Amino acid sequence: MRRTFGLIALIAALGTASAPLAQQQPQQDQRDNYIQNDGIRREQPPAESVPAKAYAKGVEALRAKRYKEAVKTLARVTDEAPDRPAAWRLLGVAYSGEQRWAAARRAYKRALYLAPDDVISHAGLGAALVALNDPKAQAQADWLRAKAEACRDACPEAPLLKALERSGPFAGPPSSS
Repeated sequence: MRRTFGLIALIAALGTASAPLAQQQPQQDQRDNYIQNDGIRREQPPAESVPAKAYAKGVEALRAKRYKEAVKTLARVTDEAPDRPAAWRLLGVAYSGEQRWAAARRAYKRALYLAPDDVISHAGLGAALVALNDPKAQAQADWLRAKAEACRDACPEAPLLKALERSGPFAGPPSSS
């Protein structure tokens, strides 16, 4: 069941991976705060590298299921451009491919910090939480269900939401709150 859900999330993530990375504006204050306060990485990224090329290389590694290479490449992208939710989301997918669930959870949380309404990041975080036997996974399932009900067929994420409703850890009746 987890593998099916993971494949759905991976396909969806790769489908949206081609979103232009260069369109998002860097925010120096957020970057400085990230470098000082985040527990994942603290060193300054090298200034001469190009995040867009590394991002494309990471996407290619994911498509080829070379998760270790994808993690290395996408981690470099998140070092260089920590304000890009797509890079964090794909890093979460790469960690999930390696079944490094705690690292995937951190990457998806960062993606959601930057893009709170990202369906794929919510689904990925939910999958990581399920793999970690974390009861907070239900909150992700509830969020996805609420988004699907509010969206119906009107939003671009509707097909993905329907697929998530039918499979994976989010299938089944909603929890009673």
